[in-house]
Amino acid sequence: MMQQQVTRTIYSFFGPPGSGKGTLAQKLVSRNNFQMLSTGNLCRQHVAQETAFGKMLDGYVKQGHLIPDALVTDMVIDWITTQSDKESPIILDGFPRTKGQAELFLAFVKQTPDVDFSVISFLVPDEEIVQRLSQRVVCANKACQSSFTVNDNISVCTFCGSALTKREDDKEHVIRERLLQFPLYAQTLLEYYGKVQQLVQEMDIAGLAPESVYNHFLTVMSL
Repeated sequence: MMQQQVTRTIYSFFGPPGSGKGTLAQKLVSRNNFQMLSTGNLCRQHVAQETAFGKMLDGYVKQGHLIPDALVTDMVIDWITTQSDKESPIILDGFPRTKGQAELFLAFVKQTPDVDFSVISFLVPDEEIVQRLSQRVVCANKACQSSFTVNDNISVCTFCGSALTKREDDKEHVIRERLLQFPLYAQTLLEYYGKVQQLVQEMDIAGLAPESVYNHFLTVMSL
């Protein structure tokens, strides 16, 4: 009897910085056996370990050039295909970020019959995001980078025990600049998804606490 292929579910969490993508992903990883990939963390790990990907990334950064979509996408696909756990759902936090990345990644999805790809778009007002990020602290461990809030009243990461720190880009003027930049590429990406009929599931989470966002996600995705 032929063994049925295992379907690997991949979610792309899409939304402005501070919209709660990472916090929700952490809960799904710890409670529901999900795996999460942050492309930023992956880039930093490759550079630190001086891998082939890391050397290419470092070269672009040192020359002041943007990292090509193809390099980022190849790195993500490499990570996905080398994971030993083939059954746990995967969350891509903030990837694909551009139309170019989406084109390349959807080509991979089409060529991989056991992959089911879903895009989740987070809707949160800008002022709520500014308030959230102004209170955010993150794990200093680059392999973890879990996020918390100052209201949690903790000084070390509850996942790996590393110290917590404040990110430079979580200052209000930087946050507002990032929020201004987000629609410039977001609209292009969403229009592309519409053109190729890639379903985008919207989640309006304005005013919801992290636990409510988690429960809402489970309901929306029928998990």
